Amino acid sequence: MYALCDPLLQFARALPPPALVPVLVVILDFGTPMQIASIALSAVWPVLINTAEGARDTDPLRIEVAAVLRLTPLERLRFLILPSALPRIFAGLRLSLSLSLILMVFSELLPGTAAGIGFTLTDAQSRSDLLTVWAALVLLGALGHLLNTGLLAVEKRLVGRGRTTTT
Repeated sequence: MYALCDPLLQFARALPPPALVPVLVVILDFGTPMQIASIALSAVWPVLINTAEGARDTDPLRIEVAAVLRLTPLERLRFLILPSALPRIFAGLRLSLSLSLILMVFSELLPGTAAGIGFTLTDAQSRSDLLTVWAALVLLGALGHLLNTGLLAVEKRLVGRGRTTTT
């Protein structure tokens, strides 16, 4: 299955997220739905690719033991493949988190947007309001740190202390 899907995944992953914006504008018009779709379509790839790689890295001996124990495909997924892939899944989630923040700012730069951190940042920049520019940058950094810390806490709870990612 991976061999069939890999070329499509690599093609879609290679598309720069801003390149999707004109297509999404035609489909959804400017506004919040287009912004959310742009962020979601771009942020899904790191999670999807890391999940597939994590599942492929499952120890073959464990897969053989699962076959000997006659685990059903659902049981293999739940008790073997998913726990094995969790560290890679969280690595993808952390990459997607930072990518989402970047895309959030970018999507707020588009026409038809009158609010948001990205809009405030560019508006303050055009007015040479350096205090607001720095405040927006600090807010983005704090938001990124807070979200990353929360994701790390969830990862430690689900994966365990010794197997967390370091991306």
